[in-house]
Amino acid sequence: MADIVVLRPDEEPQAAASVGYAPRGAVPENAHVVLIENGKPRARDLMQYVADELQERYPIATVEIFSKASAGKPIEADEAKEMAARAHLVITGVGD
Repeated sequence: MADIVVLRPDEEPQAAASVGYAPRGAVPENAHVVLIENGKPRARDLMQYVADELQERYPIATVEIFSKASAGKPIEADEAKEMAARAHLVITGVGD
């Protein structure tokens, strides 16, 4: 059975548990970045802006933009594997 947490305004909230991040390595020289834009209006522009900012800060040589047919269509497993094989970084916007 799950616990139910009751939040009381007359008590201080408990501190959140510490979260560990996944290990990260340095961005390699001449990195290749894949951006996944979801087909929403201005999504491509936003992802390109992110890529431009990253290129100013990291040694990114090439940027590829992958366009989904629509926000509701998931990326196929083989497409994801291909991107992972050729890219050092894959960036996608998720959620609204």
